[in-house]
Amino acid sequence: MKAAELLSHEEGMRETALFHLQQAIEKSLKAYLIWSEVDSPHTHDIELLLNIASEKDAGFDKFESVADLTDFAVAGRYPESDQWIEECNPTEWMPIAQNICNFIWDKVVE
Repeated sequence: MKAAELLSHEEGMRETALFHLQQAIEKSLKAYLIWSEVDSPHTHDIELLLNIASEKDAGFDKFESVADLTDFAVAGRYPESDQWIEECNPTEWMPIAQNICNFIWDKVVE
């Protein structure tokens, strides 16, 4: 999250900031699944990870909008994604990503 925050204010680093937001959510969800003793699939698919987490805790249902961040895991690798990335603002996603990471942190620290 800190890397995404710092990079979101740097010229030309939008794609990297978005990637770090995606990674923060993906890794947090996988940490929750491991903590819950649920097998974590080898995937970048946040929607899939959310669905699995929701089976353990319905509180994850409120975060379905973060599934859109899945695309940031690989978007910059394909030229056709350039326009889409330019339309995304990491600072708009930051509070959403922070919210789910905090939610997960509160669960595993209980």
